[in-house]
Amino acid sequence: MWDWIKIAAYGAIALFAAIAANWARDLAYQVHALIVMAVAAGLFIWTVRSTGNQGVVAAAPRPDQYANEYADGVIRAGAIATTFWGLAGFLVGVIIALQLAFPQLNLDALQGYGNFGRLRPLHTSAVIFAFGGNALIMSTFYIVQRTSAARLWGGNLGWFVFWGYQLFIVLAATGYLLGATQAKEYA
Repeated sequence: MWDWIKIAAYGAIALFAAIAANWARDLAYQVHALIVMAVAAGLFIWTVRSTGNQGVVAAAPRPDQYANEYADGVIRAGAIATTFWGLAGFLVGVIIALQLAFPQLNLDALQGYGNFGRLRPLHTSAVIFAFGGNALIMSTFYIVQRTSAARLWGGNLGWFVFWGYQLFIVLAATGYLLGATQAKEYA
């Protein structure tokens, strides 16, 4: 029953995001709607494909089977994401430093998407929120479990936090690149 509710919700989100992308009046809104549509459609397909594939009842895990184990999978994924976003943010920092030293690197061929004015807030937010935020969230997940000697509450809610934060980062980054902000990320 719960799977069918998730399937309906993901389908509705994908449909409404497709409608929003179609009616978009600017490029940034359209790209964000398409990203949300792609994520919801992917979750829809994944849930449809995994519904009913529970296998033999004897092979299904018991609800208390993992009760005494820490939720380290989400922490490992967070460490990988922290490394990725750190490298991405620092690379953008190197690019904008080179653009300051060599102004001819502000290429007109990119139609303004790769100029200093759009890359500077991307670098700042990528380092602070993507790199630093992932590091803080995942270290919190690690520390809470070890100090309380208990698994994270809520089953897969840690994964929900992880993937939701990654979606937030991608939407923020594309918003900076597409000029959907006023570059007041410090405010």
